[in-house]
Amino acid sequence: MSNPVPAVPPKESPWTQLVVDRVARAAAPANAEAASGAVEEAKPEQVEAAVREVNASLAPHSISLQFEIDPDTEQVIVKVVDQANGVVIRQIPNEEVVRIAKVMGKASGLLVSQQA
Repeated sequence: MSNPVPAVPPKESPWTQLVVDRVARAAAPANAEAASGAVEEAKPEQVEAAVREVNASLAPHSISLQFEIDPDTEQVIVKVVDQANGVVIRQIPNEEVVRIAKVMGKASGLLVSQQA
């Protein structure tokens, strides 16, 4: 499958930056006391609101984001999808990385011997 999106490291990708910025804004503490050094985890409602906002900003480009959690690795998988035809434009992490993570998870006892 050809990838129409050039390979860009995730931290440099404008799409990744857009999502990270929107999620960070949605998860920002309501007052200054809560921001006194403690990092709070985003609530599901905040993440959903951020995803809706990102999807709304991507709608003119016929692109949307889909978030999934892989049941085997428990990794979050983000897919950039063309809304016109449902084709996955990009997946983060890509399919090869997910496949490797699954294999490494199954082979966890092969590298270390716990025999004393």
